[in-house]
Amino acid sequence: MEVINKKEIASVALVEARISEDELAVCEAALSYALDSLSATEIERRFGATVDEIEGIRDDAQAIFTQHDTAHA
Repeated sequence: MEVINKKEIASVALVEARISEDELAVCEAALSYALDSLSATEIERRFGATVDEIEGIRDDAQAIFTQHDTAHA
């Protein structure tokens, strides 16, 4: 994983990074596991994010894989 750029917009830190497919797959799998295994309260405590936020991040990762598969089919 490589950080390309980091900036702050409206007090939100945005990081532009280069990440391998394997690294992204591990992140997606970890989020899926957490969503399947933990309660909403436990997710918020451990991640500092709501279930909806974690689902959105996981869904974005899954969409990247779908777009990649479609583009190279």
